[in-house]
Amino acid sequence: MKEKLQEYALVAEIISAIAVVAGLIFVGLEIQQSTAQSALNTRALETAAYQDLVSQILDINNVWDSDPYLADLTDRGIRGELTDPVEVSMFRSYAITVSRHADMACFQYQQGILSEERLASAVAIYMNQIQLGDSDALNGISAITAILPGLQDCIELVRPYFRASRLP
Repeated sequence: MKEKLQEYALVAEIISAIAVVAGLIFVGLEIQQSTAQSALNTRALETAAYQDLVSQILDINNVWDSDPYLADLTDRGIRGELTDPVEVSMFRSYAITVSRHADMACFQYQQGILSEERLASAVAIYMNQIQLGDSDALNGISAITAILPGLQDCIELVRPYFRASRLP
């Protein structure tokens, strides 16, 4: 009878060992699947963040480009031809909006969401209209952009993507 119990104990140990190995395999597969799902979620968040950035660019363009007066105001502001204090104020508000957009693009670059090329694309409106503009209406904007963390570093990084003839 004692031998029978020893056989049962041995079989039980083998079954237990198999169950432990199967459990470890199952846990490994679950971890692998969870890791893959996390990577997909991260990609989805990165894609959504970039789509939001592009949407902001389109919103900025649509607001100002759909109104001939605002488009003209922006062009005159960039060239430094604004004299009316109300128009100067409007242009500064526009410049701040564009600066904040550029700052968000820089933040996304620093977080690894945007590549350097996408960063350059995302800050093009800032570089071409604000950073490289000749306007006295932009006085004070450099002080605002200076407080935006990391923006100046990003601007220096993407500066080579823009025409050398317009660089300060």
